[in-house]
Amino acid sequence: MKHALVLSGGGFQGLALVRSLQQLHDVKVIVCDIFPDNLTRYVCADYLLAPPLSDTNTFSSFLMETVSRKNIDVIFPATARELSILSQLKDELRERGVHVAACDQGLLTTLLDKQQAYTWMHQQELPAQTLHDATDFNFSQALFGRPRNGWGGQGTHVLRNAGDIVAHIDDPKAYIWTLWLPSFEEFSADFAIDIHGRISPIVLRKRIRVSGGFAVISDSVSNHALEDLAGRVAQTLSTHGGGGLFNIQILVPKEGEPFISDINPRMGTSATHGLAEGINLPGFFMASVRNDVDAHVTPQRKMVRTVRLLEDLVVPHLARKPRGIVFDLDDTLVDHKLWMFEKIKALYLALFQHRTNRESFFRCAAGLIDEGVRSDLIDRLLAELALPTTFREETIEAYRAAVVPNTPLFDDVESILKALKAEGFKLAVLTDNPPATQKSKIRHALPLNALDTVIYAREHGKEKPDPTGFLKVAQALDIEPADLVMVGDNYFRDGEGAVAAGYAHSFVIQRAGTFLNHSQSLSERLGIQTEPRISLVNSLLTVHHACTAS
Repeated sequence: MKHALVLSGGGFQGLALVRSLQQLHDVKVIVCDIFPDNLTRYVCADYLLAPPLSDTNTFSSFLMETVSRKNIDVIFPATARELSILSQLKDELRERGVHVAACDQGLLTTLLDKQQAYTWMHQQELPAQTLHDATDFNFSQALFGRPRNGWGGQGTHVLRNAGDIVAHIDDPKAYIWTLWLPSFEEFSADFAIDIHGRISPIVLRKRIRVSGGFAVISDSVSNHALEDLAGRVAQTLSTHGGGGLFNIQILVPKEGEPFISDINPRMGTSATHGLAEGINLPGFFMASVRNDVDAHVTPQRKMVRTVRLLEDLVVPHLARKPRGIVFDLDDTLVDHKLWMFEKIKALYLALFQHRTNRESFFRCAAGLIDEGVRSDLIDRLLAELALPTTFREETIEAYRAAVVPNTPLFDDVESILKALKAEGFKLAVLTDNPPATQKSKIRHALPLNALDTVIYAREHGKEKPDPTGFLKVAQALDIEPADLVMVGDNYFRDGEGAVAAGYAHSFVIQRAGTFLNHSQSLSERLGIQTEPRISLVNSLLTVHHACTAS
């Protein structure tokens, strides 16, 4: 497991990085930001409060202490603000075994000053507009100005005559000035340069609609001329000490040749477009740290349109802070489909490897499990593989006897259980299904040692939603039901069952790819009133925020 720290990662730019890194199952993501409450705090469980970058010594000490305490392997800057201090600390961090996804200091100083960046591009024979002196210009055409040290679309000006300088600009030297283009097409090229100087596949997209300085609608583009241009820029950067994630802007005038308008030595806010194409740029960088050679195989691009939407993540307000939290097991803590597939793998080795083709067997089993087949999985599997029914009993017994040595838990389980335990909550599991099976799952899941008690409903006569099991948990924890909340995946069994048993609240977790997916429309058809004490959530992190904020 590698640990990646995202600096200044609380906002939208950090969100793009966090979402990309969270797709890597062997990477733990830690975010730090100056603001105690920010966007990524609600999608990343490990969120640290950092001192301001302006206090260089304090920030540097904080960074070094965090690197040591959190076993950081890689640092990703989310914005341009922290690039300079990271570049200054890059050698010291490297001595500590930490890789920084940022350029060497000399190149970075050049790229962060647009005037120096344009001079450098001209020296490297990369196409870029000519810079003009706004105080010595005849204004036969309008000038477009951008802050030398700015980014995005902030602080830009259009000068149509010399009088505009006096009216709007305090210091013309603080801007770069190029000819105003009344009509052009705008493209972004996103790529990564790893620790060995290798360049990732180029993600070329057309910026269809821009809002707030970043593309909210992007289209994949296949254009050899633009791809070659982006490749030239990437190779030049790599040669001159470039590293980390990059976003470059390419403008194509209505009449004329394409040119580079910006080189941003950081991940673009809309660079998650690459994920939709099948290209994970932070993942490319991480692969070089892990020495993962296969990760550098060029994937087949998917041509897509991505639309960036604002999404409401709802954190319920509880009447008061609970004392204990009770979890369902399957598809709440345990990835039940993966657990079943692990059993199938053991079954193949025990009985099937000489009876059927390996690939056909696993594809068939995976398809059935993903389809939602559970109770009659073996019958359906034998039928699909055209194997005799006389083989049924032996297969069922072997499946039941198979032991999964490492119970597959969802990615958020270990960190959230640790965090809740540290907050002083009592933790429990209430689970249906055969006790022997459920006990095996818990026994082979080390993070579930954080639980204070486990109640197997069948051992007490009735399964959920009967109140017996819920009340047995309260008794075992020595906590009144009104001081408990339930977390499960079944609205009727977990949600309604807990509330009926007197629990303060119930969270119904809806994870992608699991067996259950609650239908609110079905509840409405049944005339079921909305229960304010039952909330639908999509992660355990939301449960954590709800319980700790009360």
